[in-house]
Amino acid sequence: MFNFQWHVLIVVATLACFSFCIGDNISYDSNAIIINGERRLIFSGSIHYPRSTDAMWPDLIQKAKDGGLDAIETYIFWDRHEPRRRKYDFSGHLNFIKFFQLVQDAGLYVVMRIGPYVCAEWNYGGFPLWLHNMPEIQLRTDNQVYKNEMQTFTTKIVNMCKQANLFASQGGPIILAQIENEYGNVMTPYGNAGKTYINWCAQMAESLNIGVPWIMCQ
Repeated sequence: MFNFQWHVLIVVATLACFSFCIGDNISYDSNAIIINGERRLIFSGSIHYPRSTDAMWPDLIQKAKDGGLDAIETYIFWDRHEPRRRKYDFSGHLNFIKFFQLVQDAGLYVVMRIGPYVCAEWNYGGFPLWLHNMPEIQLRTDNQVYKNEMQTFTTKIVNMCKQANLFASQGGPIILAQIENEYGNVMTPYGNAGKTYINWCAQMAESLNIGVPWIMCQ
């Protein structure tokens, strides 16, 4: 019995080590993104999953790969996923988890741009209309009502990705995640509140512990 227990412990420890080691280590320096210790030049292109049917995804992804891309980037569209407050939709062509899994199956990386303000020539920048109508809200600034809603949605998306093991640190395809979007050209009118807000965005994102770098789009 003693030897059997030791064998079980060794097997469990080995499996735990293997599970931990399958993830990629993603970091960066002033020159490049670094994947498992190797500096990489990543060519990425956008495929916005809600702009096509889910049946079209495999062909679109394969064409992107055939064209020489290393990664697919996409926004996460808040208005489509939460059309009513706390009423979510991730079905059909809104199933971004399935989309990311297909990207991984094709051997490509993912850059997930949560925003949740996305611009993207998308109505109202991807904000759901109910958000606009919340009492005392001010969008994209140091406003607690807005920050609460932004954090709730961002956390939900991150947790869904974690549960599906989609971050590169878990063996998944997501090598970078983005918080906020194109804020540099609107921050000045907000004054100190804008600076406070963007620092909060960074701290909130980092607190989610996704195991890959966060980025912001200037």
